[in-house]
Amino acid sequence: MIAAAVLGAVWLDAGSAAHALTLGETVLIVLPAVVAAFLLLFSLTELVSYFVFIPSISSDGHLFSRVHGTHLIHPLTTAVILGLFALCVYAGNALAWTLWGLLVLVHGVQTAIIVKKTRSEHLMSSANGHRPGLFLTILNLVIGGEVVTVAAGAKPLAPWRLNILPDSTWIIDVRTKAEFNWNRLQGAENYPWGAGVAEAAADKSKDSPVLVTCFSGHRSPAVAVMLRRLGFKTVYNLNWGILYLILLERGKKGTGRFSLTRAHRDSNMRGPDFRGISIGYITCAMLTLVVAPVEHVLRPAPIPLVQQILAAVLGFGGLSVGILSFRALGRNFRVFAAPRRSGSLVTSGVYSRIRHPMYTAVVTALLGYVIGFGSLAALPFWLGCALLYVVKAAKEEPLLMMRYPEYAEYRSRTKKFIPYLW
Repeated sequence: MIAAAVLGAVWLDAGSAAHALTLGETVLIVLPAVVAAFLLLFSLTELVSYFVFIPSISSDGHLFSRVHGTHLIHPLTTAVILGLFALCVYAGNALAWTLWGLLVLVHGVQTAIIVKKTRSEHLMSSANGHRPGLFLTILNLVIGGEVVTVAAGAKPLAPWRLNILPDSTWIIDVRTKAEFNWNRLQGAENYPWGAGVAEAAADKSKDSPVLVTCFSGHRSPAVAVMLRRLGFKTVYNLNWGILYLILLERGKKGTGRFSLTRAHRDSNMRGPDFRGISIGYITCAMLTLVVAPVEHVLRPAPIPLVQQILAAVLGFGGLSVGILSFRALGRNFRVFAAPRRSGSLVTSGVYSRIRHPMYTAVVTALLGYVIGFGSLAALPFWLGCALLYVVKAAKEEPLLMMRYPEYAEYRSRTKKFIPYLW
């Protein structure tokens, strides 16, 4: 909400914000904007990999959501703060700066709370006093684990390169016991949140390679850093964790220490999900979000009041429909096209008028975003996103008809995207 208020303050002052930029202002705009764009793309990619590719874990799903929720969202928040900083420098609006400062304060408080909780959960050996450094723990949370891993001298390792490791590699899995029992590397040893690693390391050769893994790459970097500090010369951190490895080995029956105990497990097991379409519309949406403000900065132009009002109506209207759709779906919400096996058909609320209000919400809000910035370069990406949503809906409805016998009748009395029209 605060971020939206900053955008609103800049937007309302857009007419007076245009001015010749000094060299210092240009640097203060470009550098944070580049870093923000990188973090935004990186963070959204991680979110896509988590929500689109997350394996079917039935009743254990809450374990993974609780562990990874804040670590997935926080770098995205950092990207928003950096991007808004560049925007405030460009606009020079006092109200925008005040709101941005409030946003930074909230972000700082959240970071402090999460870091405190994370450091207490790591449970590093109290006897030896080895715990992740505070600075690196904050970096891990704010900008992601890969930066922390490289900064400490550990080596990020892609899941498809596990075959380069010798069989003598010490494999450390820092997930909870529930996650470890669900699926793991054959030769892994379990140290939940790193508890007991320091003691176990005392009996290991510092010349032998070490591989640290977790579920999606958010917990393992800190332990990899600690092992480097303990003197291990070659420490690898498994990029994207066990999650991506499950995708690579799905349907296979691998052997050896670096194969999964349940490699044959289907990551979805609910029918076709058309992941290519999902990846396509998410990519188009991401590019729309990035290209529109970049074009506006590179080619600033005053936005007419009528255009601003139209953008606000579409943006907030789409957001409102999205919130209503999410609330109506409840536990039936799912990124996948195939419905939940334990789900039910929702026909109330906004779903009593249209069958795919969530898609309508995203497309409408993005259109308002593009109009608000007056961006022509972002328009093709918006069109691509809208088209892919139409294709996804067309492929999704036969699955819903197979799952719910009453869907045919529901389909006959509702529209697909726009009430009374389409």
